[in-house]
Amino acid sequence: MLEFKQDYKNNQIEVIVDNARTHTAKAYSLQEFAKGIGHRCPVDQIEYPDENGVTKVIDCYFKQGPYKDQSKGLAELAKELGVQLPPKAKLDEIRALLSKHRAFQNVKKLEMLASKYNVKIIYCPKYHRELNAIEGLWCNQKAFVRSRTDQTFEKMIKLIADSRIHFVERNIALKLFRRFWRSIEAYSQGQTYADVLKLFFSQFCKTSVQSHRTITNKNINEP
Repeated sequence: MLEFKQDYKNNQIEVIVDNARTHTAKAYSLQEFAKGIGHRCPVDQIEYPDENGVTKVIDCYFKQGPYKDQSKGLAELAKELGVQLPPKAKLDEIRALLSKHRAFQNVKKLEMLASKYNVKIIYCPKYHRELNAIEGLWCNQKAFVRSRTDQTFEKMIKLIADSRIHFVERNIALKLFRRFWRSIEAYSQGQTYADVLKLFFSQFCKTSVQSHRTITNKNINEP
């Protein structure tokens, strides 16, 4: 719908998203393409921006000729993209050369979609829930349900619906967005992750904390 919103046509729109796999998934990977004609190919077309930001499209399947409807393979795609291959190049060599071309840069699906509407995608760093408002929603809903449940399925379903109403009525979304911007301001002023934790969560947070990393068996005993 963004392309129809004339009110924002002269504005630079930036969308902040978390690092969920659904947001960071790539549209395709070089590893999914075969070398020769008629073999595996994950997409029908490849869209990519050239050095001037203009979107280019290249077909991955032949549209006519003796190989009509068959996949082109990386060797043929390299020719069409103007990438010079050495004689009798092996698959790994072709992938290495094509990885430097814009058509095979690590562009994510979400970024490709956003670029069509001149929208910039900014990803939050991993494991930083203070920058992700949706985590606050899940936390609030879980706390609401846990404090009122009688462990029956019927009650659980009702409480989940009630938790949404509670979230809206208490204007918790506004609180979460304020926390986000205050966190951004704190980081921009040079405060550490531990400082931000103390600011919003608890003064008992250890100052030795450097980042919100995943706890595994290897680092479970680390400070």
